[in-house]
Amino acid sequence: MKQFKLYYTSDVHGYLLPTDYIKKGNQPLGLSNVAANFKKDGNTIIIDGGDMYQGSPMLQYLQKTHDIDAVTVAMNLAEYDYVTLGNHDFNFGYDTLQKHLTQLNATVIAENVVDKSGNTLYPAQVKVLENGTKVGLIGLVTDYINVWEKPEHLTGIMIESPLIKASHTIAKLRQEVDVVIGVYHGGYERDMVTGKVVSDTSENIAWQLTKELDLDVLLTGHQHGNVSPRVINGVLTLQMPNQAKMYAEIDGIKTDDQWEISAETKPAGVVSQANIVTALQPLQTQVENWLDQPIVQLDTGIPTQEPLFLAQYGNKILAWIANVQLQASQSDITLVSLNNNPSSLPKNLTLRNILQNYPFDNTLITKRVSGHDLRLSLEHTAKYFVLNNGQLVVNPEWLMPKVEHYNYDLAFGITYELDITRPMNERVTKLQYHDVDIEDKDEFTISMNNYRAVGGGNYQEYAQSKTILVGDQSIQDMLITFFKTNKHLSDSPKLQLKVKL
Repeated sequence: MKQFKLYYTSDVHGYLLPTDYIKKGNQPLGLSNVAANFKKDGNTIIIDGGDMYQGSPMLQYLQKTHDIDAVTVAMNLAEYDYVTLGNHDFNFGYDTLQKHLTQLNATVIAENVVDKSGNTLYPAQVKVLENGTKVGLIGLVTDYINVWEKPEHLTGIMIESPLIKASHTIAKLRQEVDVVIGVYHGGYERDMVTGKVVSDTSENIAWQLTKELDLDVLLTGHQHGNVSPRVINGVLTLQMPNQAKMYAEIDGIKTDDQWEISAETKPAGVVSQANIVTALQPLQTQVENWLDQPIVQLDTGIPTQEPLFLAQYGNKILAWIANVQLQASQSDITLVSLNNNPSSLPKNLTLRNILQNYPFDNTLITKRVSGHDLRLSLEHTAKYFVLNNGQLVVNPEWLMPKVEHYNYDLAFGITYELDITRPMNERVTKLQYHDVDIEDKDEFTISMNNYRAVGGGNYQEYAQSKTILVGDQSIQDMLITFFKTNKHLSDSPKLQLKVKL
């Protein structure tokens, strides 16, 4: 009888043990916990959808110490068979990624990662199960890597269009396999309920892939969405949150020459795979000690505030980040992005608290931006807000399919007003620099994180603006260094923003 079972994870981001490094105690997440659910035999395939090698404090620690390749150790112990690559797996350069992959037991499938001659480096595979079922597997990664990543990190390779690269390969697979599984490190460009287009870039094209590729299953990632299994355009597809909070189990059985494919997304649970925990426990102890190192004692703590409040009023934490960025860049204006973690600081500040409030390993880039482009960019930021029965709320499009508070910027160094009662793209009703109205032809130096500088979050005007200065120190390190000469947070610079309802 033809049948198969798949286990699938994606966007683990180096969360290998049951902790998010923010809350104390074990939590129901992490690769060791999802792996404890895997029951492997000769008719089972274990797959990961990418973004393995970047993200967690454990991996940030390893960037400094190069102790062990923790992700590869854990994935080998979990007995993964295939992985595709995620955009963040290229963050430290392709040479570094290759070093990880040479130790990985799993086979890499990433059809649209090619050499300079266009030859696929990680081609599709055929897995013959013990029962004789031939499973074709093709991996794809979002080509928006070309927008985000530093060119030197992609030396010797290219990321081609997933759609174009896959069509011919899948047609060949169909001639020799029973079932075709696509693994796409990208998300959905349409609302999963209404089918409405929510993104018109090539970053996420999963819906289009289900329509135009001859697949039986499409396993997605990248957006960290909790998308339960469903059939779109005749293709079973799903997605899960990040940090290995969940995994997917997919079963297929062929009867009367027809495949019946079912799937569930399941919680990681509270039980860990013991050999992964044992292998990583010495490292984990070092990481926890590193995170708990004291930095400074503040005069007072900063209470937790929700993103909607911070987007209107900011707080001392965001002002501190702005202060550090302005001092480092000497720019006219600086942008500080929200993040998806709770924003708070205790009096006894540790490294853990700093990384919680600035979880991105970004660098600082200064751009020369026109008044025209600044206004357009702030109009995009203003889309974060909508009115619901007269109440200000976060635009649902910034919460689904992926929570994106980090794409909202506070601008320090200007006075501006956003009128949310006005239509989108007409909300910036006041824009001044040193109490003088900003004209389209004016130019300013604006410092921002490297993700925003390349247009991340669909800020194309920043991407097209001239780069003045590229910092070589992480913003996280600059925030830590601040406390070598400062023992408290100041109220400067002031956020001069008014959100009108």
